[in-house]
Amino acid sequence: MEIGAWAGYPLRGPGGEVLGSFCVIDDAPRTWSASDLTTLATLARSVSAEIHLRQSLAASQKAHRVSADLAHTLQQGMLPPALRPVPGLETAAAYLPASQSAGEHVEVGGDFYDLFRTRGAHFGAVLGDVCGKGVEAAQVTAMARYTVRADADAHASPAGLLRRLNTAMREQKAERFLTAVYTTFRLTPAGLAGRLALAGHPPALVRRADGRVVQLGTPGSLLGVLDELSLTDVRFRLAPGDLLLLYTDGACEARPPRVAGPAQPMFDDADLARTLAGTHGLDAGATVDRLTAALAAHHGGWASDDTAFLALRVPARP
Repeated sequence: MEIGAWAGYPLRGPGGEVLGSFCVIDDAPRTWSASDLTTLATLARSVSAEIHLRQSLAASQKAHRVSADLAHTLQQGMLPPALRPVPGLETAAAYLPASQSAGEHVEVGGDFYDLFRTRGAHFGAVLGDVCGKGVEAAQVTAMARYTVRADADAHASPAGLLRRLNTAMREQKAERFLTAVYTTFRLTPAGLAGRLALAGHPPALVRRADGRVVQLGTPGSLLGVLDELSLTDVRFRLAPGDLLLLYTDGACEARPPRVAGPAQPMFDDADLARTLAGTHGLDAGATVDRLTAALAAHHGGWASDDTAFLALRVPARP
């Protein structure tokens, strides 16, 4: 093709730098009119804007991937990579993050759990939920988990340990509150004997070997808000086949899918207890799997809040 006439307009970046040129070519000689040149300039600016938009979108997507990876790494750091084995006890846990909209900033949740040995033959299990999300919530979560581990040996009373955690939060001037359940227990010839305390947290659930489900724990104060707390230890026992379930409020406040039509009820504490009763005879791992599946079926894959489960079961005897 022979070039009889040519006209170009620079393509510029957001800082004014020249990225290239937008050109028109005619194979016959001609003179470009003022209207032609105005149209050329308009098209070139539109192309420049489109290039900038695509570059910004690519940068945003990359930043979102980095943010998601960081959030995942931080969240994994809040949870033990695997539950510590407890001889003679079945254990299982699950963490289910809240759903994220496409392009939404990914934030770290505040749910956490841990299981560890304390004094002698005793073990401790904690599950908590820090208000909010993001870096501040992650900092409080990390501080809470490691304070519980560090001070567990010095506090035989679960309520005493939760008071110590509250003091640590107040001293650090943490701008988040925390709900938690902590239990200390030991294995016995008859099964398991323990004590448990709640701090602003939903009651634990005990599934008896015969399928009955009962609540466990006395309501207590939130942590990180007041210096004076009302916390109570409750003693309990698990016989062979019994299971103790600790969970965060995402398990009993699950909203249904966002669909048109009449509003559907949320998956509440009664639904959780009924679902747990329906797992009669299952081991700890299968029980947690059944509960997470029930939640997913209710909210249709769109979880409005993080959820954590921790289950301890004394194996049934032949």
